[in-house]
Amino acid sequence: EAVVKSVGQITGRNFLLDPRVKGTVNIVSASPIPRELTYQILLSALRLQGFAAIEGAGVTKIVPEADAKQNYMTTTERDMKLSGDRIVTQVYALQYESANQLVAVLRPLITPNNTIVAYPNTNTLVITDYADNLKRINKIIESIDQPSQGELSVIPLKYASAVDLAAALLKL
Repeated sequence: EAVVKSVGQITGRNFLLDPRVKGTVNIVSASPIPRELTYQILLSALRLQGFAAIEGAGVTKIVPEADAKQNYMTTTERDMKLSGDRIVTQVYALQYESANQLVAVLRPLITPNNTIVAYPNTNTLVITDYADNLKRINKIIESIDQPSQGELSVIPLKYASAVDLAAALLKL
């Protein structure tokens, strides 16, 4: 509580603390911390303790990490400007890969208290996680969601049945 109060005084931010937010925070620095890094350091310290900050209009709520995804948070596009230990939700519309199949690939990379969900109707992924981790996941999705490397050739047939020829080609 004292650390959050001090960061509030330094940054001019207002904080609301969930009653379950308790613990000890130790921040050690060899030199004075620049004012603009104070809030980022608080976010990192909270994350290490299992808490998260939900930024709202004029106030930042500090809640247990497991509850953070149920509160309003920032929803961004793939080229997000946010970074650090902020919880963010991103929506990924996939072009080439199946959203259901990517969930299995990406699930181990998502922080345990955060979520990844596939919406098959639009082949979309919805991921809630920390901004820095979502930047890494963006790069992974971009490298996976690519057209297949094999070349496709269309050969018009004049004198043969496509079904018969397909069966003959399978035997080869």
